[in-house]
Amino acid sequence: MYQDYISAREMAGVIGQPLMTYASVISLMLAAVSVYYLASGKWFGLLARLLKVQAALLALGFLVLVWFHVQIYNYVDFIERLAVPLWIENEKLYFWALLLSFFALHSCRKDSKVGASAAIVLAVLSTIVYLYSNPFLEPLPKLHSEIIGWYSALGTGDQMFIQQAGGQFYGRVVYYYNSEYMWLHPPMLFIAYASLAITFAACVFMLVGREMRFDEIAYGYAKIGYLLLTAGMLLGYPWAVAAWSGTSWWWDPKINGSIMMWVLYSAYLHTRIYDRLWRLSAVLGIVCFLALVFTYLLTYIAPGIHSVAQ
Repeated sequence: MYQDYISAREMAGVIGQPLMTYASVISLMLAAVSVYYLASGKWFGLLARLLKVQAALLALGFLVLVWFHVQIYNYVDFIERLAVPLWIENEKLYFWALLLSFFALHSCRKDSKVGASAAIVLAVLSTIVYLYSNPFLEPLPKLHSEIIGWYSALGTGDQMFIQQAGGQFYGRVVYYYNSEYMWLHPPMLFIAYASLAITFAACVFMLVGREMRFDEIAYGYAKIGYLLLTAGMLLGYPWAVAAWSGTSWWWDPKINGSIMMWVLYSAYLHTRIYDRLWRLSAVLGIVCFLALVFTYLLTYIAPGIHSVAQ
């Protein structure tokens, strides 16, 4: 069973890495064509086709990840089957890029300029995924080390050591990998992030072009993002109570940053009540997205329960 898991992990890399490489090349082309379209108004047809190709490549890669996670469920022999979600570790940014590709395609139908701007954001995100968070270069490294640790403990035959290793791993399985909240809380947030990226793109054009149609587009995507952001954050509360009972989890930088980001988006939505505040609304839409990116980065730059080092 263990060797089957190792083979599946290697196969995921063999199949997925070329797809990720092609997606990175398309990202560069997408950025260049998008900038050219915004500057000249030409090549929108090529831009739309590149967006479709990028979305297809990311979707195919996601299917490879789905297959790999199914193999983890089938072959990792533990106390409980590992129903590992598809948005953990180095898969998180990939999932965000996949969702953003769909939202970028949808925004192209709303407005070509907003779609082109969203394509640039997608190209940047896809490049970051390829360089720093490639899920196929080393699939799920932390989970992999935990699985290796478990099988290594089994190989010793030392019952005390096996129980100790199993107990530590079991806590991660119950409260993290197999948690029902893990299948709801993160994906809601990542869908919100993808939607709010379109709001950011539209707000940039609202500030520059001063056309109310950009404000309407920004508001439409902001409503979707805000509702999912709110629901996702609320679902995180009972998960935190169950998983981190006895710790001061409410002081975690990521949690506090998320609350401040939510307050900023609340302020953005409230400014739209008054037409005369359109400039403030556009500025807030941009600031909100920068706060969103900063909040996500807190996972990597600030110690806490959400830290990647935990």
